[in-house]
Amino acid sequence: MAHGSAGEDNPVGLNVAPMVDIIFCLCIFFMCSFHFKQLEGKFEAWLPKDGPGNQPFPTDVVVIEEVRISMSLDASTQTVIRKIGSVSFPSNDELIAAVKGGLARHASNGQPNAPAIIDSMPNVPWKDVIGVLDLCKANGVTRIQMSEPFGPK
Repeated sequence: MAHGSAGEDNPVGLNVAPMVDIIFCLCIFFMCSFHFKQLEGKFEAWLPKDGPGNQPFPTDVVVIEEVRISMSLDASTQTVIRKIGSVSFPSNDELIAAVKGGLARHASNGQPNAPAIIDSMPNVPWKDVIGVLDLCKANGVTRIQMSEPFGPK
């Protein structure tokens, strides 16, 4: 009398195997069609609560581009290209005038200790890097920093 046959206690024989199959297929369908919500651009960060990271940015402060002297070597002519931003400076006088002008803009906006940053690629000869360093020192630029290359390596 067992196994789905009608008997005294169970007047209607019910075969549950097809119903379980349908429920299983529906579960598979819903699992495959479910999409998780992606959180893009969110990451955990632990910033100091009393440091400079949690104050709002003052709107009256003018942000000036840093004075970064980028030095690279032109492989075809074996000459060193010296740039500040996207402007190339072939002569020492033009370069030091641009450096002093950039530092003067920083000083006029309340940043008197802004450094001049020398950013040379690894293939630039050291004599040229030291030449720019000496040029800055000889013309009164006191805060000079050396940097790892900013551009592509």
